[in-house]
Amino acid sequence: MTTEHAPLDWIQLELLPLPEFEQEFKPLLLWWNPEEGRLLGENVDLVLQLIDRAIQDKFVKSVSSGSFEVTDPLKKPSELAAVLAQYFWVVPQPVKSPGPMDSSSEDDGEHSLQ
Repeated sequence: MTTEHAPLDWIQLELLPLPEFEQEFKPLLLWWNPEEGRLLGENVDLVLQLIDRAIQDKFVKSVSSGSFEVTDPLKKPSELAAVLAQYFWVVPQPVKSPGPMDSSSEDDGEHSLQ
């Protein structure tokens, strides 16, 4: 007997601010689909601004490897990890679909970079 499992197309990202950014950021819960390059969740615009900044700079600095090239972080897991790790501890969890979002959000919480 084989049990077929539905693919886990989404990754839940729990973002916990690093100590030096605790005053600037609050913990965030986002959902990311790397195949589609989509990022959903409350305050997703904040994270997209960080990603945009890294794309404009074309790299992020890394303590261990010097710098890391950034070209398409919403499609490339290593690039998204490098960008987010500048500000947050990232706890990823594969999931089938995005979870519920706070209904008090002013927009639909869905964004992608083009």
